[in-house]
Amino acid sequence: MSIAGEKIRKYRELMGWSQDELAEKIKRRDKQTISAWETGKRDPSLKELIKLAEVFNATVAQLIGEAPMFEEPRENYVMMKKDDLIELQRKALEMEEERIKDLKEQLDKALGQAESGESTEPHTPLE
Repeated sequence: MSIAGEKIRKYRELMGWSQDELAEKIKRRDKQTISAWETGKRDPSLKELIKLAEVFNATVAQLIGEAPMFEEPRENYVMMKKDDLIELQRKALEMEEERIKDLKEQLDKALGQAESGESTEPHTPLE
């Protein structure tokens, strides 16, 4: 098996696609071409490598083994799934909206007290 064929198979499996599904995504008629690449019987052309890199969200260098499939995170960086990041962002926005709502309520209450002449200072009993 060629390096490119091995990488194509690994990327396809990582995406959870069958050979037929990959063939459809790159506008090939059937899986025979994909099978030929993966078994090393034939190598993809540069045009085909570029299309494969697009659908795998990779680079041609990664497909031909000139670059690692996955880069290690740089120092002080964390790798996480896109869906997990989106969910964290959604929760952070919800928390921020709730905080803004609470602050607005406090401000409205303070303004209401100021307009009615009530003191916003806490009352301390005199001795």
